[in-house]
Amino acid sequence: MKIQRYKIFCSLAIILSAVICPASVSAKVSMTLPQYVQEILLNNYSLRAGVKNVEAGYYSVLAAVGYQRPSTAASSSFSYATRQGDADNVTAGNLALRLSQRIDISGSYKLDEQQNILGYEVSRANFDDTVNTMIAAAEETWWSAVLARENVKLQKEIMTQRSENHKITMEKYNQELVPRLDIVRSDAQVVEAGSLVKNAETTYMNLLAELSLMAGGLDVEPVEEELKVPVFDVTLNFDEALTYRPDVRAARLNLERAKLVKSLTAKGLSPTLDFAFQFTPWSDPEAFTTPNNRQVGASLTLSVPITDGNTTKYKVLNADRLIQASEANLKSVEESTRRDIAVAVNNWRNASAAEQDKKIQVERSEEELRITELMYSEGMGAQIDLINAQTAYQTVKTEYLDAIKNMYVALVALRKAIGDYSPSEDGTWNEAKQLYGKGNDVLGEPGLKTLRTDMKKLKTKNAKAKKD
Repeated sequence: MKIQRYKIFCSLAIILSAVICPASVSAKVSMTLPQYVQEILLNNYSLRAGVKNVEAGYYSVLAAVGYQRPSTAASSSFSYATRQGDADNVTAGNLALRLSQRIDISGSYKLDEQQNILGYEVSRANFDDTVNTMIAAAEETWWSAVLARENVKLQKEIMTQRSENHKITMEKYNQELVPRLDIVRSDAQVVEAGSLVKNAETTYMNLLAELSLMAGGLDVEPVEEELKVPVFDVTLNFDEALTYRPDVRAARLNLERAKLVKSLTAKGLSPTLDFAFQFTPWSDPEAFTTPNNRQVGASLTLSVPITDGNTTKYKVLNADRLIQASEANLKSVEESTRRDIAVAVNNWRNASAAEQDKKIQVERSEEELRITELMYSEGMGAQIDLINAQTAYQTVKTEYLDAIKNMYVALVALRKAIGDYSPSEDGTWNEAKQLYGKGNDVLGEPGLKTLRTDMKKLKTKNAKAKKD
């Protein structure tokens, strides 16, 4: 009996979940583009992972330079022997405190600290590049979804028109005014229109799935608003693009770091000086350890390497080749930036011209379709003319929507090419990002500008040193 009740309970639970869950899953949140971008910055898992990698890099720098700071240690020992000479049960022990520090006499500490900080800056620039790419892809997908929804509306309108024309054809056939071939043709047009509606809806739903993925799983759809033709609102400046674009900044920082690494590697045979201070608060017997009980000891150890099997020589050659590789990589990224801007501008011009042409064609096609439908309904036109007019209207209207989408995509590509979707080197957002709300940081993004500040101080100091 209990088992039967349990089965009934499970069945009811399954039915309720089938009824309730799909409704909750299918419920979509209508958003504007700025709201959607903010949602990505807060909830995108890829960006969250990037933030944590940046934070890991920050703590990695702090750990890497830890050897430059003094280290302290406490040690103790105890021994016991049952027989030692004429004495039995001999015990001995001590407690010692030790402070040690390697003194930088070759100037390698500063170089090592700078190259570690630059490594952090490179990881941060790479993260900024991820943000730039992510927001650009999100906006491109957004506008593709908006235009896909417009295409769904268009295809539904066409299907409604063809359904009405099919009714007219049926009435004419019943009145024996048209042959059965016209019915077959009009019915085929309705079926084709229905298929195009399904294809358009599938494309739209797939784009919504992409939007949801980038928003951390939130079901999102663009808010219903008037579709506007975009205007060219991007200020193009190649030199500024090289400043703001994060992958260019990363390449430049990599080159600077490679030079520091070479200078640091060249000090491989530099002498080292180690200082040690030790205090023994307790020792039994008193002379069991050095220094003795309640005594202090200090030491300075100077080490001068003579040869290292050419290790330093080949490491310097390796670092030199890495500098050359970094220089070539920087030039490559700069040329890619130039190419990206040129391609995006060309695509914009092409899409803008296509929009103007298709707009005129749409107006003419609408008028032609209206006249053809009127003539056909009054029995003065052939069905084949109506089908041709409908097909031409559908084609040119779809091409017009594609031209508008291509204009949006070209603008997005331009903003991405000049790095407008990413933070700048000092952590502030660039112009395009401000359109979506200045100050919308990525969730968990470390407000740690210590290393940035240190890097600026180092750059200022180095610049002054060169002038002097």
